[in-house]
Amino acid sequence: MHPLVGPHIERLSPYVPGKPIEELERELGISGAIKLASNENPAGPSPRALEAIARASADANRYPDASTFALRQALAAHHDVPMEHICVGNGSNELIDILCRTFATPAQHAVFGLPSFVCYALSCTAANVPYT
Repeated sequence: MHPLVGPHIERLSPYVPGKPIEELERELGISGAIKLASNENPAGPSPRALEAIARASADANRYPDASTFALRQALAAHHDVPMEHICVGNGSNELIDILCRTFATPAQHAVFGLPSFVCYALSCTAANVPYT
């Protein structure tokens, strides 16, 4: 055990991503494979998303608004809820981690089904929250 790291952190194991589609195609001698296991879109990005990226790239030299004010404002208006009720994150992993660190304690016990999304166990382990 490393003295600077708690035992709950030492129990974490690194994420091992799936094989890249290009590697799989090389190994199998095929092309045009569609990867369904990683929540990837086989149709590619939407043209509207590409246009939005191109427009936003003009500000790539600036830090983004960490409060995500405009996005939360638009989501709040769309869903007719107060803006303060909207939490934006960098994907589901971050949001699950935020929820675990905010609402769970080592004195509690988290429960989720297996097999399940790997992030539930990782977030609980990192927060020293026991789980089943």
